[in-house]
Formats: sequence, structure tokens, C-alpha cells
Amino acid sequence: MQNKVFATIEKYNMLKVGEPVLVGLSGGADSVSLSLCLKKLGYDVFAVHVNHCLRGDESDRDEEFCRSFCADNDIELVVHRVNVSDYCKEKKLSLELGARELRYDVFQKTMKQLNINKLATAHNLSDCLETTILNLVRGCSVKGLCGIPPVRENIIRPLIDCTREEIEKYLSENNQEYVTDSSNLVDDCSRNIIRLNVLPQLKRINSGIYKSYLSSLDNFRTVSSQLDSSACSIIKDSKISENSYDVHKLFSVKQPVLGTAVGMILGNIGVEPSSHRIERIISLCESEGKLTLSENLYAECKNGILRLYRQEACKNEIFSQNIIVGENVACFGKRVSVQYTEKSDFSFNVHKKFTKNIIDCDKIKGVLVVRNRRDGDKIRLSNRKVTSSVKTLFNASVPLEKRDKVVFLADDDGVIFIEGFGVAERVSPDNSSVRLAEIIIESCH
Repeated sequence: MQNKVFATIEKYNMLKVGEPVLVGLSGGADSVSLSLCLKKLGYDVFAVHVNHCLRGDESDRDEEFCRSFCADNDIELVVHRVNVSDYCKEKKLSLELGARELRYDVFQKTMKQLNINKLATAHNLSDCLETTILNLVRGCSVKGLCGIPPVRENIIRPLIDCTREEIEKYLSENNQEYVTDSSNLVDDCSRNIIRLNVLPQLKRINSGIYKSYLSSLDNFRTVSSQLDSSACSIIKDSKISENSYDVHKLFSVKQPVLGTAVGMILGNIGVEPSSHRIERIISLCESEGKLTLSENLYAECKNGILRLYRQEACKNEIFSQNIIVGENVACFGKRVSVQYTEKSDFSFNVHKKFTKNIIDCDKIKGVLVVRNRRDGDKIRLSNRKVTSSVKTLFNASVPLEKRDKVVFLADDDGVIFIEGFGVAERVSPDNSSVRLAEIIIESCH
């Protein structure tokens, strides 16, 4: 197995001879064999163990084993204990995802602390096949069929061509013990179901499944690399500005290059490029509009331009100021005024201003206020004959980052005017109106 690991390191240019490397050490067969193998191959091995504190005495047992193993093999060890349960509650994450985030955060901090540039994880060929099956079941691109990449940025996987059986044999030949995580022996999650139930049945069909899979992986990776190259080219050609793209140029290619390009665009802003998200973006570009990709990530296609942007929850001030007819108020870089106007200046039948910015002063209830939006705001716009929530109106045409700077006028009964949309039906002028006022919004610049 050592020869295979060295060949993998050479094939993917993972490490230089003698280069320091940090190993994520759990105490299990995979990470123990990786640490031992790299040490025997002459690399300067350091290890980091993360105690997730999820399995009580068993977690503490794993930590003590790692300390003993590293002492016996002259490997410098860094140990961190993290509270996964509290972190997951705070971030509203699954235990699996929360533990992974904390673990990789510790890995990166330890690399910086020890001034090491490479992190080696113990993912092997069995893990890779499990990932391919899992991706295939969920729906994936060619990249998903490739399973776990041998190298991702500064993370290397020297065991990626070794099976779990080869790893256990190597440990046995070296009389090296390891610990077993009991949670891996219960088929209570997708990966364990595949590992414990699906793979044994596939081996019954083809005892040489790993050899066949390795051959397929080479093909998958070649095709994926070619797709990536074509996708990078079309992204470069269609890019207008940061996270904005010319839809016509983007759609000058067909699937699967188009889907690969969209996946890369998502990946560039830190979003998992799932097949569902990719399909939603493509559909959006075909029809235009907006969609929410995650809690604070949005995609908008308008006038042939695709734009992706993040918008944190609004922390702008809540603005509200009383106004009377004849006065003006400054807000959001604008000047808002309400001025009396003569009824004879307009025709109710043809002048569109009557449905946009003219109000009947005698229909105002109580105090008139200039403000920005509030949760639950609704308005029945003149001539629409239906009451709409402001959220629905804004979703159709107002970019998220501009919504809290849209001017509203309201009285004691609610919203009577929204900038860009017009006045409420209940304050619209009619043939019996006497006192009219025009709402005027001008830029202060």
C-alpha cells in the first residue's frame, strides 16, 4: 500500500519529499494508516485531533489513543475539543454538518499555527465510491460522479486510490492498532446505509468493483476537466461585472457545458452548486425574474443580465416623520413634498398622475407620515381592485437592497402611497374631490 500511496502523491503532485504535512487524525483505521504511511515515506508529519465531545467516554478514548499513537511514532500532535451540540443549535445545522465545519476550522487554524501549507485527510477509494453513489442517488453532474477529488486547494488525499480492505491489511501487517467509531456501525444515515448495505450487494455482483470504478473515475475526471475548461471560457466571455453575466452569451452553449458554467458561478460565491439550484438558475434566465437561493442569497435576471448577490438582513434605521400638506421631508437622499394642486389642472379620465401621485386630502385619516416599509404593509392601489402585500409588490420589481429606501406615505389607517407604485384607492381623487395634493419626490443630489 505504501507504494500505491507514493504513486498517488506523485501522480497528483500532492507533496514534495520531506515537505511538512498536517494529518487530520481521528484514531480510526484510515487516518492512522495515513499518518503511519506518510511517516514511513519520509514526510514531516504533524497531526491534529478534534474531539467533538459527542460520544462521551468513547470520544475521550479516541483522544487518548491519538496521544499515545503520536507519542509512539514521534509525531507532534495538536488536540482541540469543540462543543458540536451547542454550535449546531446556534447555527441550526445538523450534527454531521456542524461537526465538519468546526473540524475544518480547527484544521485551518492549526495549519496557520504550525506554518504548514498542506492538510492530508484520510478519504479513500471506498469513501469515494460511496460519495459517487450518494451523489448519483441525489442527482448530480459529471463532477458529482467523480466523487471525492484527490486534491482540493491545499487539501490532499493520499489514500484516494486505496480501498478500506487494503488499509486494514496494511495496519495488520504493521501490527498497528486503531479505534472504531461506533456511530459508523449503525445504518442511521445515508452514507452508512450505502457503506453497510449497498456496497456489499454491489460486490456480490462484481467482486472487482473497485478496479472497474477506478477505470470509470479516470473517464469521469477527464470529461469533467474538459467541461470545466469550456465552462470557464464561456463564463469569461459572458461576465459583465462581479457576479453579473450576459444571459445571451451564457446560453450560447448547451448542456452539459451550460450547467457546469452555472455551477461554477454558484461556487464562486460560496454556494453549493446542487443540480436543483442549477436548474432554478437556468429556468430563471429563460423567463426572467427573481429567486431566493438561500437565506441571504438572491438571483435576478432582468433585461438579459443575470445577477447574483448577497443581502444581509436590513440594519438600516427605521425612518418615520410627520408631514403636512405644503411641507417637505428629506430622507434616503431624496426630498419628499406634498403640495396642494388645482383640480382643474388635471383630467380624471386621461391624466395618469391621478393613479400615481395625486391624493384627495379630505380622505386622509389622522396624521400623515413619511416613512419606509414595515412588516405586514398592504395597499389596495388605485385601479387594481385588489389588496396586495408590499412584499408581493416588491418581489416583482424592486431589488432587495433598495427596498428599505422606498418612500411610503401612511395615515392612521395604513399605507396611502408607495414610491414607484402609486396611491391607495381609498385616497384617490374622484369627481366629488375638492382639495387635492400632489406627492413629489426629487433627488437631493
